[in-house]
Amino acid sequence: MSIVEQLKEKAAESNLAYLKLLQKYRFDSNELHYIFEGYEDQSFYFNFLQDISDEYIPYVSFGKKQSIELYNKIDWSIYDKKRVIIFIDRDYSRILGELIPEDNNIYETSYYSIENYVSNINTLRRLINEILHYHDDIEIKKIIDKYEKELSTFLKAIKPIIAWILIIRNNRLKANLNMIDLAKLFSIKDDLSFNIHDEDKLAYLEKVTHIKTPKVYLSVFKSWYLVINNQPSYKHYLRGKYELWFMITFFNKLNNFLLTNFSHNSKVTTNINCSNAIEIIGPRIMIPTRLNDFLNRLYPEQK
Repeated sequence: MSIVEQLKEKAAESNLAYLKLLQKYRFDSNELHYIFEGYEDQSFYFNFLQDISDEYIPYVSFGKKQSIELYNKIDWSIYDKKRVIIFIDRDYSRILGELIPEDNNIYETSYYSIENYVSNINTLRRLINEILHYHDDIEIKKIIDKYEKELSTFLKAIKPIIAWILIIRNNRLKANLNMIDLAKLFSIKDDLSFNIHDEDKLAYLEKVTHIKTPKVYLSVFKSWYLVINNQPSYKHYLRGKYELWFMITFFNKLNNFLLTNFSHNSKVTTNINCSNAIEIIGPRIMIPTRLNDFLNRLYPEQK
């Protein structure tokens, strides 16, 4: 276990965000307190919070469970909900029927997570323009069309993995999904086509997550497929990190693709990967409608 993982585990056990909030909250102040699940959430949300107030303190809870625990521990009869704002991801809570508190100071993403908001064709187009410095609209449209076609193939390939995750979660088994490296299972070819590796997907999932798949009937898998297919958008069931992986992997093939096919040498110096993508891409997206409405209701005088 890495030092970072040890710190996260320790923070999760003691809920350091809750303890820090108790220490730093001042009843004679207008200072705002933002509770985020992870560090990357700050990069996403601060782009939209900077006009609210210059006086704020951010906290990282290291997980949705810890953020909800913080909310449940706070005595809201004395703490001001307009000053303590909690941001959480939807993830699979709604699909699995888990009880999630709803309140004026809790913002829950409509999609699985924040990564689903930055992963879209508008973002990809901006990255092509601003990072690769390519502006041929006709060819860019062809690239975007290719992206959407291969994304559709990716969604079909990822569904069995999503169904497996839902079965694991529904059986209350704790699998570390961050150990799943999609690059071991899929890739993007030089011609921008999606590629499925010849790999035993189930064996790989069990190996890296240290989870044994429960014995279930085929009908159980089919029922979860039905749940997946009935979601309003694939962004409700596709883990944001998986969609981000697909977009970043596709984008990182474009530099060589443009050079080979159009002799366009971008001389790109910005390296985008799944670790720094939110920091780089976050400021390039428009504020989600529900988030904008949430902030307008909470701070009508500032918006």
